[in-house]
Amino acid sequence: SGAQTVAKGAEVLNWIDALPTDLRQSVMAEMKPLRVKQGALIYERFSPAKGLYRVVSGTTRLFSLAPDGRELIYKINGPSESFGDLGAIDGGPYTLSAEAMTDCELLFLSCSSLNDLRRKYPALETALLTFVTRIARTSIMSIEVATIFPLPARIASRLTFLAASARERGEPVTELKIAQKDLGVMVGASRQAVNKVLSDFQA
Repeated sequence: SGAQTVAKGAEVLNWIDALPTDLRQSVMAEMKPLRVKQGALIYERFSPAKGLYRVVSGTTRLFSLAPDGRELIYKINGPSESFGDLGAIDGGPYTLSAEAMTDCELLFLSCSSLNDLRRKYPALETALLTFVTRIARTSIMSIEVATIFPLPARIASRLTFLAASARERGEPVTELKIAQKDLGVMVGASRQAVNKVLSDFQA
């Protein structure tokens, strides 16, 4: 049940597509194209937010680094998904770092453009409030999964979340394109431990 609840939050990063047609078109019209090379850091955690990004093609990841160098991958974003939204909404710093995992085509919506849209279209405030609420709900469940659940349940929860994200993008969910090492980083386990759990799942 925890995995299912976390998975339901996958659609929050695709909130633009949930807007009414006219409002969605107005938002998309303000977004500027941007190309990013594989391995490029799009923005760094705690840096001042300049705006939000939407993936057109390619893959990006949201991550953080611990003081000892350990890495936590929070989310892998594919086409139609957005990231950097929270900083763009409240004007605060980015909560995670973002990096291009492949060559990417992105769309960028600046903070000033978003604020202009919010003033012009009051309905956008409701959409953003719903988005932030879903982020909060998903984060609460993610904390529970990460701190209480055993490793197999953590892996199952993360796979369910990734599958839900893929489904939102219109991709098949029978095969998820993620390395065992990256999955291990997501759940705080070694690649070897992840491999054993996946083998048990398969059996």
